[in-house]
Amino acid sequence: MKKPSLKSALRKVDNLAESFFGNVSVDLSSLPCLTKVTKEKITANFDSDVLEAVRAAADEYEVSYSSLINDVLRKVFIDEKKGS
Repeated sequence: MKKPSLKSALRKVDNLAESFFGNVSVDLSSLPCLTKVTKEKITANFDSDVLEAVRAAADEYEVSYSSLINDVLRKVFIDEKKGS
């Protein structure tokens, strides 16, 4: 069996009609990697029953418990103030 040639494959791609690729317009400023809030690492102490409930919910939804805590705190302290 002959080994595929990368040069040959690239030549075939170069010979395709422009209409094959479509016209895609991307607003880079809207990409999540450029607009996300920076994270800061802290140490926090939570009541064991609260942490148990958060970990159970995180397991149920298959997310990290720190992301869940962050989202809940954002909803309470940031989003609700915007709506006021």
